[in-house]
Amino acid sequence: MSIKINKERFQAFLEALDDLAKGNYTKRLSSSIENDCFSNAETVFNILAEEYENKFKYFITLQPTLGYEYITSCIIKISPEGRILDMSLIKAKDNILDKIDFIDNYLLDLVSEQDQEKWLKNFLIFLQTPTKRTSFSLELLIKGESIKGYCGFHYMGQSREIWMSFAIVNPIFETEKIEENTPDYTKIREIKFSDKQKIQQIHAILCNKEYDRIYTIDELIEQFQINKNVFQKGFKLMYNQTFYSFYLEQRIKYAKQLLIYSNLSINNIAHKCGFTDYSNFFRNFQKATNHNPAEFRKKYSKGLNTE
Repeated sequence: MSIKINKERFQAFLEALDDLAKGNYTKRLSSSIENDCFSNAETVFNILAEEYENKFKYFITLQPTLGYEYITSCIIKISPEGRILDMSLIKAKDNILDKIDFIDNYLLDLVSEQDQEKWLKNFLIFLQTPTKRTSFSLELLIKGESIKGYCGFHYMGQSREIWMSFAIVNPIFETEKIEENTPDYTKIREIKFSDKQKIQQIHAILCNKEYDRIYTIDELIEQFQINKNVFQKGFKLMYNQTFYSFYLEQRIKYAKQLLIYSNLSINNIAHKCGFTDYSNFFRNFQKATNHNPAEFRKKYSKGLNTE
């Protein structure tokens, strides 16, 4: 029996597959046009694209600095008591993370002794405030071998199942030197507690990697009902940078992550980092990194292998 498929529909499917192969995990197909065999393929594509996008987001969330090469990741399902229920490898490197060895064991037993308190503290914080997403360095001891990486907790989709993402990394280039500017804690203590909370909330918005919408100071101080002068002085005291320089720095850092670990086009990356004008993105990126975006990608690009 032959199946007739609309030419435009088939072309859209091929283009979506091509985008997926290039690292664009955001495209979705409409599977509600016709209830036929081909709609099943469209549904499967959407599920696959969503899975890849989620895995990419988890890794980017876990990556705290840019001086690392992505080796492999595992996503571990754990109970509220910390018992391992399931494990899924994003990219298998070897058999050292074989899930058969770990199911029903307590994850804390796999954590190195010096990191056990850190893991437990962050896990308890997540159980109390699951919307707060943090990442932290962690050392696991698997079959006597030390495995170092970065860890974070999240709920999978709409379920209340707890999953821990663990990204194993290796250094790939020298990390940028961190300026050792010590905040003036005496002056910070003088900031009203309510104003300090508002500044911290605004700071969190600047770090959330959602830069399709760029905020101005005036929009944020109106939203959080804080005096502009108080905000600007308080932000500089607390974070050793002005609002604008910090916001720009975060967007450039995200662009570097996307250039290294994704196959998105440079124009698309510029847009995702809040630059509607490519020349503006080019100029700011080159000033911050001493490379233009294309040069930086050619030098450091690793791409994301989700197999």
